[in-house]
This record gives sequence, structure tokens and C-alpha cells, in this order.
Amino acid sequence: MLPDGLGGILQDEVEILLAPLSDNTSFCDLVKETLNKTNPTLIKDTAQYRPWPLLPLLVCDAICGNWEQVLPATAGLELLKAAANVFDDIEDADNTDSVSAKYGISLATNTASVLVVLAEKGFTRLKDSGVNSDTVVTLVDKVNSYYAKACVGQHLDLSLVPEKITQEDAYLKLIGMKSAFAAECACYAGALLAGAHEDLINLFTTFGYNLGMAAQIANDIRGITGLKDINNRKITLPVIFALGQAGQVHELLNSAFLKKDSKLVSSPGQIKDLLVNTGAIKYATIKMEIYKQQAMGVLNELERTGINIEQLRQFLD
Repeated sequence: MLPDGLGGILQDEVEILLAPLSDNTSFCDLVKETLNKTNPTLIKDTAQYRPWPLLPLLVCDAICGNWEQVLPATAGLELLKAAANVFDDIEDADNTDSVSAKYGISLATNTASVLVVLAEKGFTRLKDSGVNSDTVVTLVDKVNSYYAKACVGQHLDLSLVPEKITQEDAYLKLIGMKSAFAAECACYAGALLAGAHEDLINLFTTFGYNLGMAAQIANDIRGITGLKDINNRKITLPVIFALGQAGQVHELLNSAFLKKDSKLVSSPGQIKDLLVNTGAIKYATIKMEIYKQQAMGVLNELERTGINIEQLRQFLD
């Protein structure tokens, strides 16, 4: 049974992993600031909060009820996520509040590097929870495979010219590699460490993939409605849909998102209205709902096997 205040328990585990940095307060504070940027509500436990960092614990608890054994891996995954965010900010250079923007690339790179190292310590701590060495090796190998795949996705995102990612299939494949992998990896870790059989692990990873895809498309929608992705000229699903329009609509969006060396001929607010009026936001919302329904379908299948899905259902509300 999951206790109240589980986010705080995870925070305590993270503090254990950060212990080697305690002799250098400034470095430790920088690492903590990075973690807080990644998940500022880590210690917040409310009915309205969807506790993404807790996903491995929730999966494990749903299967066997022994969530404690997954705690070190959950902390390790949270550190890896923070490291990935730092590297992403360095490479994209589009976040003025990032560690790299505030403190420079050198300090940011070192911060991300130590997060990766300490995440590995989290996985080795699984042995203290009674997890056998073979399972630990299997988990580390799989996590590394997921993150290698994410690096491939990031490479494609950084190296492809914008015109190459204006096809919906290519974009969905890209975000599956770059974004959905995190939820998929978290579900895999929880299911593996719960001792689930292969078919059950596959169901949970399928749930994680669809959950991650839905979450990324939701971010795409917020990026347009909040103007951030318009200001950064970031090509996302709503933009790809609207670029399929002919005539003046296509020309305006082509200038706004594909000709990045030109000045915007329309204001960000006008471009947002254009994307709304073409049905791009509605289309992205429908795609998001499809992934959510697919994730719900997997949960229903898991429930028929006797798995308690109530804690996991909250991610789809």
C-alpha cells in the first residue's frame, strides 16, 4: 500500500544520492536547483497532482504492492531526466531560465554529468533493497538503451532541416524517441522490479508509450496557446497540420516556422489565431485523446488480469 507523502519519501532517496556532493555546498545547491527545475512539484502530494516521478513506484505497487524496492531506481530515473533536460537546454539554447543560460555551458555540462553518475549509483543501490544483481544489470542495460534512443532522436531533431520534419509520421516517430521514452522507461522499470512476466512488462511499457505521446502532444498544444513555441519557431504537431493548408495560410506559416532567418510577418498572437482557425489545435487535441484512449485500453486490459489501475488512471484524467 502506497503511503501518504510518497513524494517526500522519494525526495529523501534523492538526497541520499546527492550525499557525495555535500562537501561542496555551491555545487550541491546547483544540482538541487537543476532537479527543482525538472520537477518543482516533486514533494507535492495532492489529488490534483499527477506525480510523474512516482510512475515506477505506482506501477510496482499495482503489480505486487512492494513499492519500496523500486525507490532507488525511481530516484535514479529522476536524476537522469534532470540531466537530459540540462543537455537539451544546452543544445537548443532557447531557454533563458536554464542552468546553461544562467551559469554558462561549462557548469551546466558538469552538472548534467554528475547527475548521470549519481543516477547510476541509484541503480546500484537496488541491491540494498533485495533486488538480485542480474535484475539490476537487466534494468541498467534497458535504461541505457532507452536513453541511447533518445539521443538518436535528439540528433535527428538538431541535424535535420525543418522541412524534413514537417511530415506527421516523421514527427510522431521523433517525439516517440525524444519524449515518450521517459514514461515508457519508467513503466518498464516498475514492472521489471515488481517481478512481472514479459507479457505484463510489455503491456506496461505500451501504456507508458501512449501516456508519453499524449503528454508530449499536450505540451505541443500549450506551446502554441502560450505562444512559447511560436516565439521559438518550433515545429510541432499543430504547425505540421496547419502547414498542410494551401494558399496564404501556408505562405504565412512557412515564413513563420521554416524561414527562420526572416522576420515574422505576423505577430505571435496572429499566428496563434491562424493555427486555431485552421483546426490545428483541434486536430492535435484529437490525436492526444487517441493516445490517451489507447493508454486507457491497456489499463483496462491490465485490470482484467487483476491489476489495480486506480493510481495509474489519474495520469489520464
